[in-house]
Amino acid sequence: MKIAKRCKVELRKDHLSKVAASSTKTALAELIWNSLDADATNVNVNFTSGPLGTDRVTVSDNGTGISYKDAESLFISLGGSWKASKNKTDSGRFLHGKEGEGRFKAFALGRVVDWKVTYKEDGKLFDFTIEGKSDSLDEFVLSDVSESQRTSTGVTVEVSELESKKSHVVDPDKAHGQLAPLFALYLSNYKTVSLSINGERIDTDSLIRYRKTFPLTPIEVDGEQQPVELDLVEWDSLSEREIWFCDGNGFPLEPYMKQIRGIGDFGYAAYLKSDYFRDLHNQNLLPLADLGQTIGIGPACKEAIKTIKDFFIARQLEEAKDQLEEWKEEDIYPYQGEPVTSVEEAERKVFDIVAINVNQNLPDFSKADKKSKQLQFRMLKHAIEKSPEDLQKILTEVLNLPKASREQLAELLEDTSLSSIISASRIVADRINFITALEQLLYNHKDHLKERSQLHRLLAANTWIFGEPFTLSVDDKSLTEVLKKHAELSRLDVVINDPVLRVDGRKGIVDLMLSRQIPRNHGNEREHLVVELKRPNVKIGKKEIDQIEGYAFAVAKDERFRGVDTKWHFLIISNDYDDYADIKLNAEGNKGGVLFRYTKNMDVTVWLKTWSLLLTENNHRLHFIRDKLNYNIGSEQALRNLKKTHAKFIEGIRVKEDEAETVD
Repeated sequence: MKIAKRCKVELRKDHLSKVAASSTKTALAELIWNSLDADATNVNVNFTSGPLGTDRVTVSDNGTGISYKDAESLFISLGGSWKASKNKTDSGRFLHGKEGEGRFKAFALGRVVDWKVTYKEDGKLFDFTIEGKSDSLDEFVLSDVSESQRTSTGVTVEVSELESKKSHVVDPDKAHGQLAPLFALYLSNYKTVSLSINGERIDTDSLIRYRKTFPLTPIEVDGEQQPVELDLVEWDSLSEREIWFCDGNGFPLEPYMKQIRGIGDFGYAAYLKSDYFRDLHNQNLLPLADLGQTIGIGPACKEAIKTIKDFFIARQLEEAKDQLEEWKEEDIYPYQGEPVTSVEEAERKVFDIVAINVNQNLPDFSKADKKSKQLQFRMLKHAIEKSPEDLQKILTEVLNLPKASREQLAELLEDTSLSSIISASRIVADRINFITALEQLLYNHKDHLKERSQLHRLLAANTWIFGEPFTLSVDDKSLTEVLKKHAELSRLDVVINDPVLRVDGRKGIVDLMLSRQIPRNHGNEREHLVVELKRPNVKIGKKEIDQIEGYAFAVAKDERFRGVDTKWHFLIISNDYDDYADIKLNAEGNKGGVLFRYTKNMDVTVWLKTWSLLLTENNHRLHFIRDKLNYNIGSEQALRNLKKTHAKFIEGIRVKEDEAETVD
């Protein structure tokens, strides 16, 4: 090659080395993307083998090439790409790169890179060559230009003198499977484009068994919604399983490094698409994806994984349809008819997945007699409906499922919509049980129900009844302990030596103190609820109101309680109240159960509620879900369930065993 000029790159050499330090797969992909961005319709990648493995990589195309007058300016400046001001090629295809770094990444493959260029100008074709070396990244050698003997434009990039450690990495036998996921969407969208590896064309029609796009929840960035999509491709013949962050057009930017287990034998590529990911990529923040919340993409990753798992659960069930029908014909399948509710449908799908995995991993299962299969399937069904812990125990101790298979099952079912539905239904059913039983205790057994040892203990274990976000902070402690917990939660630097006393000078013992962080943007906002319980046969009157107000006044007058952004609620509750309480509740300015409100130096509210009102509020919250679950339970059945879960708290409460109602 006759040297026409040497072009010095206008950047420090150490910075260029960082740009060139890509993986071999990324470097090879960049050369292919450069060809496609040059409007090539045919791109060929060839590997030449030597004694130690691959010693030369060639990427050739029929693109538009590079004009000689632009070559020097393109190669002497990092980031000076002609693509920066364009979104599409001349033929209308979306552009992949705009940063002007792709040519430097070629040196991740080998020491010497030659670009052999043919371009068209004034109706004629011309050739020239550009040569670069990894040990002088700040310099490119440009040949003279000459009229070409070729019949079309294009660029051939030859990478030689591959390092010995990289000659094994650039494996032609693996390249097809490694590159196909990177270019599958592009080739699927642009059918006129051909990409071949060592003469074998990547045929997306034969590679892709199924492709589906899922819209995901947008990412909010600086008050703006950034759209996110998941393009999921199931391979027909590839075993690769990859998740890629892509820009909005589907160009892969960075792989998501976490693997999803439990997908079965399916090969897939999942493309998580958003222009926001391109912005993060340009700032070198995308590799930090596992930090999730810090850069706003954690929820998107979690939703994508859940979507992928849901998809392959459906695919696994679809492929096992014949096996499920066979079990039904054998009369060993433990369900009858079609599922009625969404919960029944979810439980049945989870059973199907588990049963299919048992059948695949335990050869002896298929040989077992009908009675044994029926028993094992009934155990699985019961465990899925009642207890995930029991399910793991059955899979381990009874069926002896291999550890790897158990872990795959757990991974597959984790975070899927099926497990979410079942978990939610179990929580709702347990709460409906509790409310139904509590109502019976409060009204039909009120003369036998003890305040501290029974009612108090039951509610301390079920604080959700006072509001979902509340958690128990103080249980049957003094106002001084309330102050200490408040100081701890609010991170107040206060010395607590002197006790907190009521305004009458007496020590106050509160039943329950619940706390929560107020669901707003400021993490230091906190809310406390102090609950005073009365036996259900005690009517709330002046004495009881004076007690709860005494607690509230003690907090209001003590400057040590005056934490930043803290709300205090004091609640007294029983079945009924007298005329005195009624007058207080209906005093001017009071409504909705408020007895007293103080807002001068801090926010303090005193409330009076009946159990009837609180239970109605809870039933209202659960009403919609309960109807969806089609769940009804009798009062005596609920009491029996309560005796099982909280037996020591309701000793002495009799349940009519012979008149028990059952779940519909």
